[in-house]
Amino acid sequence: MSSDGFAIRVEDVCKRFELYAHPRDQLKQFVLPRLRRLLGLAKREYFREFWALRDVSLEVLKGECCGIVGLNGSGKSTLLQIITGTLTPTVGRVSTQGRIAALLELGSGFNPEFTGRENVHMNGALLGFSREQIIERLDDIQSFADIGSHFDQPLMTYSSGMQMRVAFAVATSFEPDILIIDEALAVGDAYFQQKCFHRIEKYKEGGGTMLFVSHDANTVKHLCDKALLISNGQAISYGSPRDVIDLYQGLVAQKTDLSEREVVVAQNKSAPASWQKSTTVTTNEQAELIDFKLLGANDLPVSYLESETPLTVQYTVKLCKDFDRPAFGLIVRDRIGRSIFETSTYAMRVAETPIAGGSQVIVRFLFNFNLRAGQYSFSIGVANRGFDRSEFEEYSLLMHDVEQLQVIESATASFYGGIFNMNPVVSIDILEESHV
Repeated sequence: MSSDGFAIRVEDVCKRFELYAHPRDQLKQFVLPRLRRLLGLAKREYFREFWALRDVSLEVLKGECCGIVGLNGSGKSTLLQIITGTLTPTVGRVSTQGRIAALLELGSGFNPEFTGRENVHMNGALLGFSREQIIERLDDIQSFADIGSHFDQPLMTYSSGMQMRVAFAVATSFEPDILIIDEALAVGDAYFQQKCFHRIEKYKEGGGTMLFVSHDANTVKHLCDKALLISNGQAISYGSPRDVIDLYQGLVAQKTDLSEREVVVAQNKSAPASWQKSTTVTTNEQAELIDFKLLGANDLPVSYLESETPLTVQYTVKLCKDFDRPAFGLIVRDRIGRSIFETSTYAMRVAETPIAGGSQVIVRFLFNFNLRAGQYSFSIGVANRGFDRSEFEEYSLLMHDVEQLQVIESATASFYGGIFNMNPVVSIDILEESHV
């Protein structure tokens, strides 16, 4: 970590909290250790240590967007509070360069008895802006928040969505050097979320630095230049958002697996030799990938394909135990790892036929590949006992980026925007001729 162009630098940060079983223990801890020391008695503590962070390091350069992901309780919010200065680290050091605006816990930094307008003035003053500069930005903030007459009502009367609207408008309108967002957008409606992401894109284009915490894997991949995965207070992986998110999704699969055998999450270690290019593998060793093929129109293997033509994704797995309700899945992702399409035999309502352990199963997904020209990757999943459209009691095998495919534009395909050709049928009817 030697870059001089950094915006945020976190060096070996640890954070310890003292957990007390009873309120009286906090008083004991304040008084008795000193008394015991004076009396020459052995040291005693009346709390239990909890280390929310251990040896976390991070560097974000100016103009970069860094995503932070992890399961609930992993330490993400604690790290952000230390970076913003609302918490101090027990060990380690944090350095920042530039003015920080943060959207952490909903309503943090706002006075609930003040109106929206008054809170804007208060936050602007805290950021060092003059009254004239705040007034210059007030119309933009009020317009972006779009809460009507509520803007002049006390914040305590706002819904969570209205609070977030004002908070986001304030945080972005005062042009911070560093913008920190911790899941705040999750409470907004779809329309306002689109407005927020559009403003975030403009902020990035203007050279702003951002820390972004979200459970939305596709958003992290789309917005961020790098990502940090935190698990149990420790930094597990830091680098490409695509690779970090793959590992995070493996941890999610491990967390939701209810089978008795331990699930192993590994990067390029658990896969057979021929599948070492898989970025991550999640497995409890109850299923094994034997073969994977992309087949064109003549059932011949292909590494590139014209758009708008048939593709068969075929893979062979060995089941190492009895599967009473087996499900086989497929994910298609774009160049940066965003999910374009996901399905499984369970989601498609395919009949679940029990399969005995030791069996090899050939799974084939056939469809027209109506995606526009580009590079796509394929992930596969094997699970048992589905209980929701996308969740299973046992994630026996989940492998990301098993194979890649280059799609070239078909000469006969119509031009379209976006990524997927929905093959619309259009008609034009003239209802009445105009007589001049």
